[in-house]
Amino acid sequence: MALVPPEPPEIAAWLALAFRTALPSAEVARIADGDGPKPGDFPPNVIEHETADLKALADLGVRVLTLKDPEFPRKLVGDDGPYVLQVAGRAGLLGEGGVKWLAGQRPLGEALERGDRAVVVLSKGFLNAKTMLRQLHDALEDGQVTLVSAEPPRAAWNRLRDQRRDELVRRAMA
Repeated sequence: MALVPPEPPEIAAWLALAFRTALPSAEVARIADGDGPKPGDFPPNVIEHETADLKALADLGVRVLTLKDPEFPRKLVGDDGPYVLQVAGRAGLLGEGGVKWLAGQRPLGEALERGDRAVVVLSKGFLNAKTMLRQLHDALEDGQVTLVSAEPPRAAWNRLRDQRRDELVRRAMA
């Protein structure tokens, strides 16, 4: 069965499932692996909040991929994998060979100097990464760099998020 990207109301439901649900993880996995969440599965105020975040992300040029998107990296699907990824830049870079997956911004300068293509995984949400988006605008536009976050759009950095980011990079490079 071909994967079909969800429409914006369903993407808001995916964000709610990934970041705002109190359901047990087994139930969340069952919903994600099935037909996916529906907007009616959540209170209207939750969907309104996630829809506002979607608009703010879109205004920054950030797209949200779900497990149902063909461009969602298959290596990241599975136990403890993310249900959504926020992506700035060319999403197709996520599945290409020869791409370096990097944890954070530090090693990116060297990769860019060598002309490498890179996916940089953030340990915060994009709504807290506006400066980085501006700094990397040209590399994002050229398709040399793609930024990714599996954290809530408004999430600030913390050490736990660094650990999750590092695990995501390990999975992607496996």
